[in-house]
Amino acid sequence: MTESTIHIENGWALYAHPLFIARLEEITVAVERAMANDPEGFHHHPVYKLFDAVSANILINVPSDPAHTCYRQGNTLGRDFKHWFRVKKQGIPPRYRLFFQFRSEAPKTIIYAWLNDEKTLRKDGDKNDVYAVFTAMLLNGKMPNSYTDLIAACGVLEYGSSTTGTEEE
Repeated sequence: MTESTIHIENGWALYAHPLFIARLEEITVAVERAMANDPEGFHHHPVYKLFDAVSANILINVPSDPAHTCYRQGNTLGRDFKHWFRVKKQGIPPRYRLFFQFRSEAPKTIIYAWLNDEKTLRKDGDKNDVYAVFTAMLLNGKMPNSYTDLIAACGVLEYGSSTTGTEEE
């Protein structure tokens, strides 16, 4: 990783995988388009609601307690992937999932890995189900499974300007 400013929320350093960053950029562009098309009512658009919910989760909800039981998956991804956590509900539309890992040893770190899109919504048993797609990404190496490999593939989360503190890496 290169030297950069680390985004800190509630004592947690926030990192993001390139797939999550790309998805966040897609959503941001869609929100900007909605704002341009409807400056008065864009905040009612579904993409803005998704953006708002993802923002609240990555900057507030998850950093307040990434180990909370609501983020645990059980065996949904299989026994080898129990160290992965996901956000569901928490303001995010029902068929979306935001996957992350964290480590509470110093330095406390949260890594946001992937947020599904409209083509990979939750549909149990479907080959494009969000969990099936994410499991395939882990199995084929598109998403690093180990914390060490994952952090090496990630960058600092550069998002918003409401940090509660920054540190130099």
